[in-house]
Amino acid sequence: MKPLIFDATPLIYLGKINFIEKITHFPEEKYTPESVYNEVVVEGKKSGYSEVYLIEKIITKGIINIKMPTNKQYLSHLKENSKIHNGDAQVLALASELYGIALLDDEEARGMAEIEGIEHHGTIYLLLRMKKMGLLTKEETINGLNEMLHNGWRCSTELYAEILKNLQYNIGLTQQ
Repeated sequence: MKPLIFDATPLIYLGKINFIEKITHFPEEKYTPESVYNEVVVEGKKSGYSEVYLIEKIITKGIINIKMPTNKQYLSHLKENSKIHNGDAQVLALASELYGIALLDDEEARGMAEIEGIEHHGTIYLLLRMKKMGLLTKEETINGLNEMLHNGWRCSTELYAEILKNLQYNIGLTQQ
């Protein structure tokens, strides 16, 4: 089973809609690099975001473990050859190292994952997986998606329509 490597955006938005604890039901090992922890929890507390306490709780409980990539040369390669942020580069490096799945929404980082052959998905994948596992009803999934959008998560109208269609027919999403 491939481990799940979390970037900031999936953690933040699942926290904002109060679904973050549902990832405890995912059987895979779950990790996030220290830079993502600092961005989400440490900086989030300074900014007064309430969801950071939910995220900190699942990290403190060991549901998500903090782990740094050990291949510094590969990490350096990722940072030098792209416009991706440090946290994104660490997520990709860790996913590559652990033969895991990078969970991120940033378009540049997803493009780099494609180039590097790193399996990746986004926040919607996690939301739809929760639905598929019976952790959410269709209505809760749609409400969660709409709440994420209300809180600033972005997607195209085409993707939104595809998500709703997939929920209607209980099929998986091709891109997210």
